[in-house]
Amino acid sequence: MAKSTSNQLANQNYRAVITDGKYQLGPSASSDYTLSSTGNAFAFEDGLLRLSREVFPTDQYFLQEGQLIDSDTLTSWVGREDADNPEGLNPSIPIDSGGTDPETTSSDSETTVDNQSTSIEEATATSVLEDGQEVMVDAEGNIIDENAGIPDQVVTQVQSTPIYLSQILEKNIMVETEDGYQLAGIVLGLSMNSRYEYTDSEGVVYEEEISMGEMRERGRAYANIIVGRLRATEELRSIPILVGIYRQAPSDEIVGGTFVLDGISREGNAVSDWKELNEYRVALPMTDAGVEAEKYAYFDNFTKGIREFFPNLNGISGQVLYEDDQLKTLDIEIVTQFYQITEITALSQHVLDTAQRTLPENIEIEIKIVSNSDTEAYIGRNAGETEYQSHIFRQ
Repeated sequence: MAKSTSNQLANQNYRAVITDGKYQLGPSASSDYTLSSTGNAFAFEDGLLRLSREVFPTDQYFLQEGQLIDSDTLTSWVGREDADNPEGLNPSIPIDSGGTDPETTSSDSETTVDNQSTSIEEATATSVLEDGQEVMVDAEGNIIDENAGIPDQVVTQVQSTPIYLSQILEKNIMVETEDGYQLAGIVLGLSMNSRYEYTDSEGVVYEEEISMGEMRERGRAYANIIVGRLRATEELRSIPILVGIYRQAPSDEIVGGTFVLDGISREGNAVSDWKELNEYRVALPMTDAGVEAEKYAYFDNFTKGIREFFPNLNGISGQVLYEDDQLKTLDIEIVTQFYQITEITALSQHVLDTAQRTLPENIEIEIKIVSNSDTEAYIGRNAGETEYQSHIFRQ
């Protein structure tokens, strides 16, 4: 028996479907194919839900974690295509003429060396000198060099074959009917790498950038393949399938990536109506803001206002999300050395005062005050609201 949660924390949240008294986890949540950073993991799911809300409003639909693509299938699809995994979406590794893996270094074929050695043995005989040393001699008895005519081993770096698809995230959109909750839509996120890293046999790490154009082309192709595979199931023939293509940020970047494309398949084996998305994230403070310094002056003013009151803070950092060049969200983290309740309370009150005075209106804002041990306080506001909510956590 299925039911939904009674409460909806905010308008942007779906109410969850509960089956037989339990929340059903999705295979992708426990998949070995994780994203390269915590920032990417958050941005991937958060962005996918934003895309979902545009097609499936939260006041009409409910959400269940993906149950259609099981763990084994997910692992297969995200893996490389080969004889053991014909459904792998990432390209197979080509094998060179010597039978070596192109993601490692290769050398001249041992077979050639062995053949040359055999030829020497056939034309020579073994002889033992007076000092007991065993050497090879030719038909006339002349000592020959066993390595003569055998080329030196040549190590060649062969171009890699990137892993393009790093993860598939599935959400099921449900609708309430007289017969209970039924599947009304499928939302899929395809996380695509922007950089591919691999290590050769000597332990040397190589990096290869994946262009935006190639990533988009492959993302659209993978989307069509996955939709076609899902459509093979009778009950999914006419279920709308929304697909978002996410460009994963490199693991050494502070902020996560963004979605670059989305499209929908209402029926048939292909995604149509592809739409290019203009999203980007910025880490604050910017080390070299240049001409954009004025654009982020609000963050500098906020930081200055906090530090003037509490000069011993360990750091204040933030990140913003833009959609179509419009500021949408602002997340700030304040790292403090304070632990006493009265200190945290005073800091939180001052942060709220300063946020109300300096930060932009009409956007979603989340401010966390953290120490070395835990999150100490939260101050935030939903988009379109004027009042902040705050909470100091009990230890």
